[in-house]
Amino acid sequence: MRPVQIPWLVVALLLGAVGGAGLSHLVAARGAAIPVAGWFTGALLLAAAGALLAFGLPLRRYMRESEERRATPTTAPRRHHIDMTTAYRTVLLARSAAITGAIVGGVFLGQALQLVGGGGGDLVRAVLPTLFAALGGIVFGVVGVIVERWGILPPEEGTGATERA
Repeated sequence: MRPVQIPWLVVALLLGAVGGAGLSHLVAARGAAIPVAGWFTGALLLAAAGALLAFGLPLRRYMRESEERRATPTTAPRRHHIDMTTAYRTVLLARSAAITGAIVGGVFLGQALQLVGGGGGDLVRAVLPTLFAALGGIVFGVVGVIVERWGILPPEEGTGATERA
């Protein structure tokens, strides 16, 4: 499985921003109040990024120890252990977090831009919490990319070893 490509995440972020701004514009054009994200949404996204980072650290420790053992073989017992199912689930969670973070961050960013551009957003009660939620989504996506990269197998161990060599 190839890691998620950064350009595709940027495209997802931009499409999310266009979609968020467009939906906010449609809601405002109908005369309704634009629903804004609260501070809790950004905090929840940052907490999810922290949880993903906590799930990814054992994977990183295991992969780093594997790199050290490959460079200098030893018969000493391993210090860090992780089963393949947990590692695979962590990588899939990280991939989905990267995609979700890009889309959610883009939607909230587009919504914040619509609030600022339309002039109908109160800075403290609408724009700043929405920007904080956008920042939380982007951080969630970046942490997802980082944790996914931690789980990449070296070329000689992966399924596409002959293609990469």
